[in-house]
Amino acid sequence: MRFLGNIEAKIDAKGRAFLPAQFRKALMSSGESDLVLRQDIFENTLVIYPEAVWNELMDEMRNQLSRWDRRQQMVYRTFVSGVINISMDANGRILIPKDFLKSAGISSSLRFVGMGDTIEIWANDPDSVKPFMEKSEFGSALEEFMAKPAPTQQNEG
Repeated sequence: MRFLGNIEAKIDAKGRAFLPAQFRKALMSSGESDLVLRQDIFENTLVIYPEAVWNELMDEMRNQLSRWDRRQQMVYRTFVSGVINISMDANGRILIPKDFLKSAGISSSLRFVGMGDTIEIWANDPDSVKPFMEKSEFGSALEEFMAKPAPTQQNEG
């Protein structure tokens, strides 16, 4: 399952938004209906995890963090405690709790951004932080991160 795209949407007074059709289709084709919602660690945005992706992430964290180290246990606890389970209604809407909306600065308009195995939800207003880099900055960063030296050929002999 891959979530791709950048889709604007409205949110109603109850905090419901239609999950974009392409994201609903990806979830349905993979048999996923249970979702986990959490505030992002680094950005002022929300992240939707399909339950299978969330469970893999929790397993990975649990394997890397010791239950016998107080600080590591606090990191794990903090990470897993700030989540809620959500699901789509029959119309394809998700209900985002008001405290989650407030924490991400979302009022009436939002932006769904497909991030491969997760979906980010950003505020979509002129004063909000933008989720994307400027084109020139993106090109430079991509070149820096992805450029690899050409493989050297060894003479056999």
